[in-house]
Amino acid sequence: MLQTRARILAVDVLRRVLRGAFLAPTLRAALDASDLEGADRSFVTDLSYGTVRRLAWLDAALAPRLRAPERLPERVLAALRLATYDLLVRRTPRRAVVHAWVDVVKADEPRLSGLANAVLRRVEAPPTPDDLRLALPAWLAERFETALGPDAAERSALAMLEPGPLWLRSYGEGAAQSLAADGCDTRPGPIERTLRVRAPVPVDRLAAYRNGLVQPQNPSSSLPAEVLAVRAGERVLDLAAGNGIKTAQLAAAGGSVTAVDVDPRKEGPRRANLARLHLEARHLTADLMRPVDSTPAEAVLLDAPCTGTGTLRGHPEIKLRLTREDLDLAASRQSAMLDTAADLTAPGGRLVYAVCSLTDTEGEDQLRAFLERHPDFHVEPVSCSLPHVAGSAGIYLVPEDGLDGFYLGRLRRD
Repeated sequence: MLQTRARILAVDVLRRVLRGAFLAPTLRAALDASDLEGADRSFVTDLSYGTVRRLAWLDAALAPRLRAPERLPERVLAALRLATYDLLVRRTPRRAVVHAWVDVVKADEPRLSGLANAVLRRVEAPPTPDDLRLALPAWLAERFETALGPDAAERSALAMLEPGPLWLRSYGEGAAQSLAADGCDTRPGPIERTLRVRAPVPVDRLAAYRNGLVQPQNPSSSLPAEVLAVRAGERVLDLAAGNGIKTAQLAAAGGSVTAVDVDPRKEGPRRANLARLHLEARHLTADLMRPVDSTPAEAVLLDAPCTGTGTLRGHPEIKLRLTREDLDLAASRQSAMLDTAADLTAPGGRLVYAVCSLTDTEGEDQLRAFLERHPDFHVEPVSCSLPHVAGSAGIYLVPEDGLDGFYLGRLRRD
């Protein structure tokens, strides 16, 4: 009975996402409103993420069996997509898939249960041309290849089809012990203070989280602040700070941090998260597309708003909606923010630019254009132990083994 409710919940989540909702908060809200726990929550999570990640491939598998899928009721088509993922990717035995998912269809549209039965008894994996195998729009696959080269681009796209672990950053002694006490399987991550975790409950139920010992953060996301190499007491600006994940990291390194963001609604969550971690920072609301009235700092981090194409593992709905125009708009905003960041970097100071994206437009092209506009800045090398591809101005982090994809570069003002 719980598995049936789990499947019905996954249908509802997928339907909402395909109508425009964001997957992570939609799934979390649906799970929290349910009575599902443990393995059943994990089942819904895998179904939801896996289906969105591979949607084009699943539709190609269904296409020979459905004459007019667009005419089907939303929930029936969602159930067939989820069932096909269950069968072809999770490799659940066909008899079990047919029985379970026909019951789900029957609950919504009894007249279509026969159709569902016939489709699921015969659906097979489709041929796999690159656009289906990589599960990327062709134009985005080209951008990956331009930025990373053919081999790393393919590895990146395929890696982001697979689930990743829970990544945590440690902010206190005893974090690993506290996680173990709550039943977590914990191993060291690839960067100091990062932890690779398998947790039996959502992270905010863990004592280590409630007590300010850990912060959810992908190791790739932690690298830009590491590369900035903040010294104790140094004045630091965290530009486009958002909810302050990197603000906390910079404050923990001993910097005197000011978090800057255009959205005043972000300040409350940022302050709350810093307080949970027993850290402090100053806060400034400002539009980074324009000059900002603030004293230049010795260390400046701009983790700029971007298309998020390095985070398709955790946000697969991005690739269903992203357009070339979105990419151009993001690059234009990043360019303006970089100019503001340059003005806020003191002579002799460091500026780290980062985006969680794997396109040349937001990465190498962006920094090369910046250096042409600002000849008083020069590139400094970035030391990195994570899988990466080096460019002339920065590096692309390759999203293998559960990591996110990033581009980052370190600059110094003369």
